[in-house]
Amino acid sequence: MSSALHPAAQLARLPGWVALLLWTAVVVLPLYVLVVSCFKTTAEIYINPMGLPASWSPTNFITAWHRANLGQNLVNSLIVTVGAVVVTLLVSAMAAYPLSRFRLRWGTAMLGLFLVGIMLPIRLASVELFTLMADLNLLDSLFGLVCVYVAIRIPFAIFIFANFMRVLPRELEEAARLDGANDLQILFGIILPVVMPAISIVAIFTAIAVWNDFFFPLIFIFDNNLKTVPLAITSFVGQFRTDWGMVFAALAISLAPVLAMYLVLARQIREGAGAGGVIT
Repeated sequence: MSSALHPAAQLARLPGWVALLLWTAVVVLPLYVLVVSCFKTTAEIYINPMGLPASWSPTNFITAWHRANLGQNLVNSLIVTVGAVVVTLLVSAMAAYPLSRFRLRWGTAMLGLFLVGIMLPIRLASVELFTLMADLNLLDSLFGLVCVYVAIRIPFAIFIFANFMRVLPRELEEAARLDGANDLQILFGIILPVVMPAISIVAIFTAIAVWNDFFFPLIFIFDNNLKTVPLAITSFVGQFRTDWGMVFAALAISLAPVLAMYLVLARQIREGAGAGGVIT
């Protein structure tokens, strides 16, 4: 009889299945609350948080969209997120290539320095960062916000790129150099297409971190027309009353672009995790 059908083998798998079911519940339950609360009034949410709404009317979505000017806020968030992702990918790939492919005496020390950048919380330097942004006239600017996010995400991105690039065979570069290719042609024409899982991992993690961030837009953005989505959602939260139905509707709207990006890049992320290139 196959071991897969043996009762002892099934029993040994039971703790793993229980853990997976518990984790699924932890993930699915907040999503369920978010979806059903989008269609409820605040009173319904307080009376029965887990129950279904009395009607599936899109009123909360329509009101939230117009009251918080979510259209403009989504455009602002999109500009900041796309700018941060593109610049982070470009700069990090160009920095990781020589650190991982060339024999540099200071290469290991430089990678260690970037690891320190991952471990240190940037919010500890908020006052100094605010002063620097003011000196550079980058306050109340989407470009300034992009610069901050790029500086924050570069250490993580370089760490990911360097570990993926380090395991590639050097024959790829040697063959390209024999054909007359220079370093930039090798990087963008050969190396980066091979490490697409790393690009996907860096892109999705950077996009999620930037899109959902509330802290830095709060301290660097003052103009209502330049606010990002997380800042706009706070307009429904008052000192004495919070319209939770609109809060959940705005959260659902803000979740859609990131969810779509993840679905597009999910296959590359799974390939990257399965390849074992992140930790070598």
